[in-house]
Amino acid sequence: MSPATRWDADTLLALHELHADYAAALDARELERWPGFFTEACSYRLQSRENFDRGLPLCILAFDSRGMLQDRVYGAQETIYHDPYVQRHVGGLPRLLAREDGALVTETSVLIVRTKRDAMPEILLAGRYLDRVVPTPEGLRFAQRWLIFDNDLLANSIVDPV
Repeated sequence: MSPATRWDADTLLALHELHADYAAALDARELERWPGFFTEACSYRLQSRENFDRGLPLCILAFDSRGMLQDRVYGAQETIYHDPYVQRHVGGLPRLLAREDGALVTETSVLIVRTKRDAMPEILLAGRYLDRVVPTPEGLRFAQRWLIFDNDLLANSIVDPV
């Protein structure tokens, strides 16, 4: 393991806390907390693996600021009607790919399960987060969080953030 991809214990703990808090907030549907996990200028994408691997720009969702994330939360809570459901994020351990200009570049496997009260759980998506995490006065935050999903098909609606 090169020094550029070696963890120190405090950074590893802070990164794990960021991931755990992110998943817990979304799983509890505390959507108003979601934008706070990001820097003001940020990049959030939900994109198919095929498009990502081919360098194609088409994404299911693409936001470029915390303000856009806040708008998405408003839409999910106030304007979009859908059958109630809960999500469960099952994440792997982050893998440090590089350190660039004080940022941690990481990759983390994720499985997201969606459950409705009257139905069996279904896998919403399987994939990986490609993150750029930076230190801020509030702690570590995502400057980039791209979720690259492996499956070609998704449920017909992605209402809540993933």
